[in-house]
Amino acid sequence: MFRGQYIHKISESARVSIPSRFRDILKKKYKTNTIIISSFDKCAVAYPLSEWEDLESKISKLPQFKSDIVEFERYLIGNANECEIDAEGRIMIPNLIRKNIKARQSVVFVGMLSRFEIWSEYEWGISNKTSFKKFQKSRETINDI
Repeated sequence: MFRGQYIHKISESARVSIPSRFRDILKKKYKTNTIIISSFDKCAVAYPLSEWEDLESKISKLPQFKSDIVEFERYLIGNANECEIDAEGRIMIPNLIRKNIKARQSVVFVGMLSRFEIWSEYEWGISNKTSFKKFQKSRETINDI
């Protein structure tokens, strides 16, 4: 499972190194060097190829003509890009996604169990403060489950 937070610099060629722990999980558990990256909220979301295919299978079973589903599908699937991890453990975050998430110099990788998010360091700082406040409110509710 993908866990933790890691800050990595973006190179001048727009490449960024995937955290070594995440690369290890991709190789050992998923047996792949391919991830799918898409825009999601104020970050990019990255899935191992098999997890992405499972998600696409679930989405394909949803009603195809409901406007909210069409919008969701258009945004998530339409922004999806297949990315190969190179020999140095880096990927190139597609330009459009880099612009959407406002990633300029560095990004934060955030483990989310079967996927991970990629945030601009600045946006992550803002979001993390809000998330902590929500976490404090919700942990009692989740504890009751």
